[in-house]
Amino acid sequence: MQKSSYTGPSLSSYQFEGLTNKGWVVEKATEVYKHHPNIVALMEIEIDNRFRKVVVKCFGWRNTISVIMSPFMRSRAQKTWDASWRLLEAGVPVPKPIAVFTARSRGFIKSNLLITEYIGPNQKVRRILQNEIVEAEQKNLILRKMAEMVCKMHQAGMIHRDLTPGNFLVKNDNCEIYLVDLNRLRRKSRITIAEKMYDISKMGLCSCNLENSHENCRWLYFLRQYEPEQFDRNFKALKRAILKTQVRRKL
Repeated sequence: MQKSSYTGPSLSSYQFEGLTNKGWVVEKATEVYKHHPNIVALMEIEIDNRFRKVVVKCFGWRNTISVIMSPFMRSRAQKTWDASWRLLEAGVPVPKPIAVFTARSRGFIKSNLLITEYIGPNQKVRRILQNEIVEAEQKNLILRKMAEMVCKMHQAGMIHRDLTPGNFLVKNDNCEIYLVDLNRLRRKSRITIAEKMYDISKMGLCSCNLENSHENCRWLYFLRQYEPEQFDRNFKALKRAILKTQVRRKL
């Protein structure tokens, strides 16, 4: 049975107690990006005697089973912390983690939160790809960077398991891209081609779903950047994976 834990710089008791209270986080936040089931907020807190802008993510519960099993599991905040450092080590850009806290009572998780660096003004890749004003060249640049990131992640033996354009953030000033929402990431000793393509299939890059050939297909462009030498093999596997994803979403 696991115990409460904290990793990170020293925080004042006022801040520490406040951060474990979702109402306080929402009240003190500069901006709240998400309210449910997790609270994700931009805040300014004192760290090492200076105030810094950070992003605080307070994790909520999605189902009762997770609550029951929590004494035997890492918290989602801890999973994200661990995944962040592994990805950074693999050369995949993610917001740098600053602190992680998991509060437990008799082993059961009562609250858990993660504090990361604020990367600056940003927007989700999904929004950019859907914006008709954004030029195709800019979109292709983003797709190329995403493909490189995903390739590095897979080569390092990790699958994201929630790889959607909404989980890639683009900085407004320099087009740097960061991967987020990492608590479902899984590390494996070996990842099959089918697993890699199933991970990618959730991105929904193009409405064609590889069912017909057409110009400017984002699926094809992504695959050519992902593993150019394995394009034909990956194309067939991705086509099967997209169909599998569609079937599961209908269930």
